[in-house]
Amino acid sequence: MKKINLIFCFFISYGAVAASSSLNLEFGIVENSYNKVKIPGDDGTKFNIRRSLPESNPYFRLDYKKAFDNKHGVRLLYAPLKLKGDHRYSKDIEFNGETFSRNSETKTLYQFNSYRISYFYQWFNTEKFKLNVGITGKVRDANIKLKQGDTKKNRYDLGFVPLLYVWSEYWISDKMKFTFDFDGLAAPQGRAFDLALMFGHRISSNLTANLGYRMLEGGVDNDKVYNFSQFNFYFASLEYEF
Repeated sequence: MKKINLIFCFFISYGAVAASSSLNLEFGIVENSYNKVKIPGDDGTKFNIRRSLPESNPYFRLDYKKAFDNKHGVRLLYAPLKLKGDHRYSKDIEFNGETFSRNSETKTLYQFNSYRISYFYQWFNTEKFKLNVGITGKVRDANIKLKQGDTKKNRYDLGFVPLLYVWSEYWISDKMKFTFDFDGLAAPQGRAFDLALMFGHRISSNLTANLGYRMLEGGVDNDKVYNFSQFNFYFASLEYEF
């Protein structure tokens, strides 16, 4: 993670001498629609960890974008997500080599932090309409943990995932705009989709406030891990251009 922080600082410093930059702070409420887990993926017990997680939880994201004069650009994203809860499941759960008994309080942790670096090309860049298309390198920092008395077990996964990146905005007036934001890709072994729609109102020449909805959906299915989930984000954001 130290390397990611150094890269993040490098691009912010470099942005001070290049064409245009924006920093977007997104914050709001996240809800988990479903979250099916089976570890190991071949002979573990499938259960819905959503039942033990809170109905809603606060969250935030930090997004930095740098567009250069030659129509190329970079985007850096920090998106932490960590949910905790407890539940009494109605069946025994075989999880990563341990057995968790039915009808006993089971504490859970579900972590899915995301660190992303994107390269994009500005296909359109007018006063009213902008469209950036590129690729994203995503570092997935995931952890699922169960604890029941002295019995505890977790499955930690740190991995890299390539994604398609698409971002666009359309100004319907001098003050108001719509924005679309997307990272995603599907493959036989799994999928990942992160998309958002938002409405923005310009507060000043440098500052825009947004309201929006984001969906994070996807998962993986192999002999080590089975996990498919969907998260819904209802948010506000502040976007500062410099």
